[in-house]
Amino acid sequence: MPKTKTKQERQHMDSVAQLGCIACAMLGHHDSPAELHHIKHQTGIGKRSSHFEVIPLCYVHHRGMYGYHTSPASFTGDYGSQIELLEMVLDALAIDGCKCGCVKKKGQTSIKSNPFSRDNIFWE
Repeated sequence: MPKTKTKQERQHMDSVAQLGCIACAMLGHHDSPAELHHIKHQTGIGKRSSHFEVIPLCYVHHRGMYGYHTSPASFTGDYGSQIELLEMVLDALAIDGCKCGCVKKKGQTSIKSNPFSRDNIFWE
């Protein structure tokens, strides 16, 4: 994987970060600033997933006391697997479509199981 991100990767990562922390959203705290976590899925030591396999996490849920990097098992037990969280992120991006074009606009206005929705409606 090249060290320099492509324009499409940067656009995708920006769209994901703008969602806010997915763990905070699951707790009902929306719009928290997010840094990006490359999911750990079929990667070896010292390697990470592609820049399209990222989930938005705030500092506390990424590297802090309750973060994935502090206790992966505890984080997964509280919020679900990284694959499940990635699927929620991609669902949320599908509402308006992702800037990079990886997810086309579906135009949905209600997804009950997605933490980025409030009162079962996505906020713009």
